[in-house]
Amino acid sequence: MKRMQYLVMLCLVLVSQAGLMSQVAWAKLTHVSINQRLSDLGQRPTLRVNIVAQSVNLDKVQFVVEQHSGSERLMVKPMNTYMLLLSGVEDVEDGEAQLVVKEYLVNNWQEVKRMPLFDGATVSRAAKQIKASISPKAPQRSTKPQGATSQKTTRQLTAALQPVDVGDRVQPGCQLDYAPPQTLWRLGSAYAKQWELSTYGAILAIFEANPKAFNGGKINGLRADVTLRCPSAELKQRYHSADAARAAFEALAAD
Repeated sequence: MKRMQYLVMLCLVLVSQAGLMSQVAWAKLTHVSINQRLSDLGQRPTLRVNIVAQSVNLDKVQFVVEQHSGSERLMVKPMNTYMLLLSGVEDVEDGEAQLVVKEYLVNNWQEVKRMPLFDGATVSRAAKQIKASISPKAPQRSTKPQGATSQKTTRQLTAALQPVDVGDRVQPGCQLDYAPPQTLWRLGSAYAKQWELSTYGAILAIFEANPKAFNGGKINGLRADVTLRCPSAELKQRYHSADAARAAFEALAAD
């Protein structure tokens, strides 16, 4: 009988130790770095990262892209013991976007590293591509001076953004379906098709219709404790030009 009790107690001790070991089996990350970016500015984030830890439990690690329009937790797919493939669904429009690494430690998510998502060369190359997409292409045999196209583009953008009176910017009795922590980019994307606007146009219409909903008047400062009103038809028409809306958004985001 005593022998049986001894064996039972021994089993309980072993089970207890095994549970304790499982709790501490996760070790802190010793190294995380970006191995290769597979996407550019203006595209959905896709990249490979190097990771070194004694025991990798992906349930206890998060990779988050932070940009001026909000943040997105990336999906993680192991490639091998030391490399992960990260991917997201929201386009990264911020040249200063960062990859934030978080680890679950002591019953809390803690930030362990923050890395720029793009280098200077990538941002410069993407900016040139955006500029080229906004500027109209000149005919091959054009005799106009080089400054003519630039002046024409400026006039077009200015004409597309005619001001709307403050009293005409809101649709009476209408509220947007806004559910924090929803980002402004995701909210604009949700309404863009309905309003027949680009995502940039929808974002700007929301921003201009709700100036008090943004901390410091900054387009990247959308508050979570507000009710957003619907922009009027006149205000949405102001941002009907996708190129003009994008140029205006980039100017606001750069402030």
